[in-house]
Amino acid sequence: MDTTRFEFNVSIPRDASGAVMIRKIAEQAARYVGADARADGFGAAVEEAVRAQVNGTSAGAGALPIVVRRSDGPVEVVVGSRTIALDV
Repeated sequence: MDTTRFEFNVSIPRDASGAVMIRKIAEQAARYVGADARADGFGAAVEEAVRAQVNGTSAGAGALPIVVRRSDGPVEVVVGSRTIALDV
């Protein structure tokens, strides 16, 4: 693992409680690759995607898979079926 290639997999409950945690992970990933100035905006977009994914879903309906990754390109956060990318 280095700043050009990494992958982190996590599952959160299908409620809004994990949205802020995933935001912080996304912000840290952005800072890790040197995109400090854009980290907050990237984190906000990821949090919004998590909240949109869990809206209307009853708690306890399983886990929401999240992937934070980079492979020689943008940092990507996959939230369910949606990918949020940060070009670096």
